[in-house]
Formats: sequence, structure tokens, C-alpha cells
Amino acid sequence: MYKNFWWPLATYNEVSNKPIRVTALQQEFVLYRLPNGKAQVLSDLCVHRGGALSDGWLEGNCIVCPYHGWQFTDDGACVKIPANLTGVPVPRKARVDSYPTVEKYGFVWAFLGDLSETERIPMPNLSAIPTDAKGATGNITWQAPYQTVIAYFGDLSKAFLASDAEFAGATAKINTAQVTQYDWSLNANGSITPPKHIETSFLGLVKKEVDSPQTEAKSDMYFPCITTHSVADGHLVLIHLPVNDKVTQTKWLMVKNQSAEINKTLGAALEHMRSGVESGKTPSNVAAQAFARMCQEAIRRGWGIDIHTIQADYANIKAVVIPSPARREVPELAAAWVLKEVPVI
Repeated sequence: MYKNFWWPLATYNEVSNKPIRVTALQQEFVLYRLPNGKAQVLSDLCVHRGGALSDGWLEGNCIVCPYHGWQFTDDGACVKIPANLTGVPVPRKARVDSYPTVEKYGFVWAFLGDLSETERIPMPNLSAIPTDAKGATGNITWQAPYQTVIAYFGDLSKAFLASDAEFAGATAKINTAQVTQYDWSLNANGSITPPKHIETSFLGLVKKEVDSPQTEAKSDMYFPCITTHSVADGHLVLIHLPVNDKVTQTKWLMVKNQSAEINKTLGAALEHMRSGVESGKTPSNVAAQAFARMCQEAIRRGWGIDIHTIQADYANIKAVVIPSPARREVPELAAAWVLKEVPVI
């Protein structure tokens, strides 16, 4: 798990004026929409008594902690403490980490780290996906580490998922493939033969398995957690959020179609893959190798979150958070942060 990257945390339709909690990178985040419609991501831990802001509500531009009513603006600063007497200022330490937030490609993204805007790795360019993409969305949770999930779905053979057929199997044959690697992404183009699919006859009375035709396909993997697939006019984005080091939640956006039937079909196809994803074996393919290289580079830069130290030294004792840019950008707040930063590898 890595800080200082843009992480897509939720699909566009999951975020509203009712705060929600998202667990990722063994951290808790609160996502909500301001009255002007802009999405915002904060650390979900109130610095007063550890209340979950996601259990609270919005009052104007502020999110209200349900425990003692502290109100925080979108920049993380507390602006109201109901228990304070009139004229008593809000302490500078009364603030939570607020993360740069962008809504793009049908997802709400947060920059989870403390780098300035000029220092950041750019957000991935999902060239096949409209910036204002909408479509069918859903999620599935795997009992598998996220590097395994990314290696599994980063393979070109999974591009068939971008089609709307009702698949009877989960293995596609790769006929040809051309792979190009970049610093923080991998692109694969080629020809695949999807698995057999179900063909329904007149009036839906008879169903049978039939061979799928060979088709051109494209699969991309973007660090830290994205795989995309394209077949014909079908485009699918999968984000793989590490809940912790053993559990991963995959969220999807099927750009081609918004129908409930497409969502049901994709969900069934992914469920069919569960035994493979959760087998305990990370695929040995080019996506796995590229992802491992990118992980090592992130660690070299000091961006690897030390999950094992958090579990051993802080679990149920002390909370730690991913630092936000304000911790570096506003020197006068250097001593104002109550919660300690996550340790890094």
C-alpha cells in the first residue's frame, strides 16, 4: 500500500450529501458532496474523541461529528465546537487531514499523501474513458491481497469482461499481444478469443453455449490500483482498493451500458472467478512483473506504508493517518496535528 498517489475511492453515484465511509490502505476516509456538488475526502477520524465523521451529517459547507457536534470545513479545519463558551477560539489542533479531491472518469479520486501539486505523480490518463463517464457500477470483495487481484485482472485475457455477453467460463485465449511499459502503467493490445457464451433462442425458451469469435482487445494497468479493458465499443474500469493486506474490494464502471442486466452479468462473471483470485497464488504474468517493479520504485521513494508496523505497534492503541498536503504546505501548522503520520517502509 502506497501514499502519494491519486487513489479512486468511490464511483460517482456512491457519493452524495450523506457522508459515507470508505476503508482503503487500512485507513478510514469520509466522502461527501458539498452543497455546490463538489466531492470531498477527509480522514474519517475526529481529532476530539475519535468519532467517525461518516456517521455525521452536513450543515452548510461543514461536516458535523455525531459525537460532540464539532464542525469541520472541507479544508479539515474545525470552525465550531458547541461546548465552547462564546468568544472562546477553536484550538489550532482541532483539524483533520483533508485530501485533494477530483471527480473524473466516473470515480471520486483523492490524492492520499503530503506532496505539493508540482511534486505529484499525475493522475492516470484513462484515454478510452470519457472524463464525465457514467455507466453501470458495482463492487465485489476478495479475500486476497490487492497485488494478486491486480495481477489477475491486469492480464489481456480478462479484456472479454468489457463485452456484454453472458459468459459461461472465465478463461479467454490470447492469440496475439503487444505490451508497452511506462513508469507507472502498462498497456497491452492484441487479439483474444473470449470464453464461450450463452446464446438464447427465440422467446428465450432455449439456451446453449456457443463459441465466441476472435476479437481485438486492449487492457491497461495503472499504478496504484486500476485495470481497464476495452473490446469493440465496450469499456470497463476496475479499481482494486486494498482494505488491508489480506482483503481487496474491486469496484467497477461499465461505460458502455447503464442497465441493471449488464451489472448482473458482470457481477456473475466476476463471481465465477472467485476461486482463481482467492487461490493464494499470484499470477506470473507481465502485469504482475510490471506491478512489482512499480511497487519497488514507490518504496524507493519512501512512499510504502508500513502496514506491519501499524498492525504490531498501533493496533487498538493509537490511530495513525496518511498525511495531507497541508502538513507540509502550511508551516505554521506543523505543531497542530494531533494524529501521527503512518510509518513508511
